[in-house]
Amino acid sequence: MMLFFQQWRGELLKLFARRRTYLGFGAFVLLEVLILWLIKVKGLGPVQRAIVGSGESMDYYFSALTVSLIVVSMSVFFLGALYLTLVAGDIVAKEGEDGHLRLLLARPVSRFRVLLLKYLTCFGYAFFLIQFLAWTAFVLGLVLCGWGGGFCVLIMDMDIVSFYEWDEGLKRYAWGMLGLGLSMTTMASIAFFLSCFPIKPAAATIGALSYLLVDFILRNSGFMESYQHLLITRHMAVWTRLLAETIDWPLVVRGYAVVFAANITLFSLGYAVFESRDLKS
Repeated sequence: MMLFFQQWRGELLKLFARRRTYLGFGAFVLLEVLILWLIKVKGLGPVQRAIVGSGESMDYYFSALTVSLIVVSMSVFFLGALYLTLVAGDIVAKEGEDGHLRLLLARPVSRFRVLLLKYLTCFGYAFFLIQFLAWTAFVLGLVLCGWGGGFCVLIMDMDIVSFYEWDEGLKRYAWGMLGLGLSMTTMASIAFFLSCFPIKPAAATIGALSYLLVDFILRNSGFMESYQHLLITRHMAVWTRLLAETIDWPLVVRGYAVVFAANITLFSLGYAVFESRDLKS
């Protein structure tokens, strides 16, 4: 078991030794700063109208938590999809292209172990990147608004409108961001699955990104209203249920069951493809 964790540590070091791994972190920070500046100049817009329309105090709910959730909601899907698929689509395909897998498999190690280590690396990276986004947004929100206030949750496409005091709001924000991190691992899983094919890393990234964007567009178009259960982005959005005043736990459990089932299925199919490849000749 210790050897397994040492090998996983090696994969993580290899991942973070690549410059492209850090592109997502830098892009998120730049976007957060830009959005927060716009909020400071322009105000909260629809959120402000919803707060005032609900009879609540705008000054009280204009807080670091409210601002952080807005920043995360505006940036997480598109930038997250881009950088998660970039890294996960590269992790197997790039090493196959460079011949590193041939050298690696010359050692007495199974293909399953090699692929599992790489998948866990993608999973960990996806979760860590989202937590980085969530908590840097919170820190920047503290710089803008200071500590304290209320927490307004306004997620229109899921019909969630909630108001919390600071302490409860901080707990809900933490739970929501943990849930979001788990949901976004599916993006990395899709790119990882495509990366197991004998294709270029860019093709794996573009293929995964295209699928996610098509899924997202169909979900928001209204044409798939009766078939929302077939769209993975619908199930990934289950993290928002953790921010509702009354959490529908059966719905949350079902959503994450689908997310993890998709992850396991994509890894299994990727392994089947990887196992059938001729990498040594």
